[in-house]
Amino acid sequence: MRRLGKNRGDVQRTLRAIVAFMAAVALLTTPPPVHAKQKNARNASTATSSPAVPDTPLILVVSIRNQKLRVYDADGEITSSRVSTGRPGFDTPTGVFSILEKNVRHQSNIYSGAEMPYMQRITWSGVALHAGVVPGFRASHGCIRLPYSFSKTLYGMTKVGARVIVAPDDVEPIAFDSPKLFKPLPLDDQTAMRSDSAKKQLAINDQGSDSATTDALLELPRFIGVSPALARAVADMPRDPQRRPTTRIEADQMMQEKISRFKAAIKSADAARVAASEKVKATSGDFNAASERLEAARRALEPLRAAVTTAENRQRDAVRAFEDYMSGQSLNSAMGSSLGDGGAADQGALGRSQDREKELEVAVLEWTREADRARAEAAKAELSLAEVQASYSVARAVRDAALAAVEQAQSDMRAAQAGLADANKEAALRVKPISVLVSLRAQRIYIRRGFEPMLEAPISVNPLPGRVGTHVFTAMRYGSDPNTFEWKLVSAQIPPPGQPFEADSKKKKRSAEPSSPWSQSRSVEMAAAALEAFTIPDDILATISENARPGASLIVSDRELPLNENGSGTEFVVLTR
Repeated sequence: MRRLGKNRGDVQRTLRAIVAFMAAVALLTTPPPVHAKQKNARNASTATSSPAVPDTPLILVVSIRNQKLRVYDADGEITSSRVSTGRPGFDTPTGVFSILEKNVRHQSNIYSGAEMPYMQRITWSGVALHAGVVPGFRASHGCIRLPYSFSKTLYGMTKVGARVIVAPDDVEPIAFDSPKLFKPLPLDDQTAMRSDSAKKQLAINDQGSDSATTDALLELPRFIGVSPALARAVADMPRDPQRRPTTRIEADQMMQEKISRFKAAIKSADAARVAASEKVKATSGDFNAASERLEAARRALEPLRAAVTTAENRQRDAVRAFEDYMSGQSLNSAMGSSLGDGGAADQGALGRSQDREKELEVAVLEWTREADRARAEAAKAELSLAEVQASYSVARAVRDAALAAVEQAQSDMRAAQAGLADANKEAALRVKPISVLVSLRAQRIYIRRGFEPMLEAPISVNPLPGRVGTHVFTAMRYGSDPNTFEWKLVSAQIPPPGQPFEADSKKKKRSAEPSSPWSQSRSVEMAAAALEAFTIPDDILATISENARPGASLIVSDRELPLNENGSGTEFVVLTR
């Protein structure tokens, strides 16, 4: 077993030697990278022609010491120009900025309407790039003056949001990579599987496993039945709109599906509104007819109810007259019995009494029959009114339901239109790069996209032995592996070695703060230290990866955000002086 292990180790060392030799040969025989050729060609042509608008993000770097502005893209420097920054007493602030506003013809609202052609604002407090007199030394009131022809050229190259870094020295972007820098979502499932397979294979090779084991693991998806047909079937299944996308293609599809859902909801709500409106028209006719029948039935019932009232009143009067008469007769009979027989006169009175009683009885009977007849006719009319009222209630309920359906459809349409507007806004923002800022001093992370705040949260920061400065990492484009970025580092500020990590003394002027000479090695060292000082929580990192595109940036600073410069309509402004 020891011999076998030794032989395997010899084989692995031999293979490594062969691979190293082939890599050296390839390095000697491979032509220079395309981007290096492009850089040389562009540098050679800069003096004779205006540079074309690049298809990668721009980084504008202004050197206060050298009075120079340089423009970089993913392949290096595009163009440069002399500038004139703020004279003593009106110093141009140094730090990290972005272009906030552009205006070909702008007049200063601070300095008596002074002309500021091709103005590109970098702070809302009055600092901008613009055409002006460039005498070769610091002469402005804080703005960055450019030669007129160059300002026009630069204006045509830049977009709102382009990164501007103003530094004391002449710094330049450095190719940089670190596991601490966030990655984009995988392009698609295939590249994600390839990346996962490469990671598995690397881990297996590190463990000294044989190729058979590696091949077996790589064939595992086939073994468990993940065929291309199954993958397509799964892809066609409805997606949960609330879950996070796993690839950039899926993220774009989910965005389009979201927009399509709102468009379909608007179309459905509009169809429901039209149908409900037509039903309102139809049911309104039935309701109006039912209303007329109800009103007619009520009018017809009114005289019948009055007749019942009249008959009942007459009946009560007749009954009361009969009762009064009978009460009087009873009294007279009692008195007559006590006085004795009255003769012929009494017989006549008795006859008249009987006639009167009969008359009153007939009146009671007649008005009772009349009251019964009136009540019977009124009851028939009441029954008819009840039937009409039921028909009216049904017609009103149907019409009200149709009106409610119209209101609901209109409400649904307004909600869908608002959702579509938000989705379109989100889609428009998705193409804009996000900017992430980590303030080590405030121990907070901030995320903005298109000048719109996305997230702000506390973040855990490791203790630092000293200050690490302010560093800007920009994802210039996707790498040769489409699931990675090509990063460029620009250190806006590098503190002197061993400077304490504490608040600036109020007694010490910021302009007097010592600065460390810029060097690539020092920049990389301090940037790496800044990245190692914190860890982004997984949920926030997932949000960043989901929205990361070329042009995304990560700013890490041992300073806090100045509140007066980071209000609405701003990405991030980090002042280093």
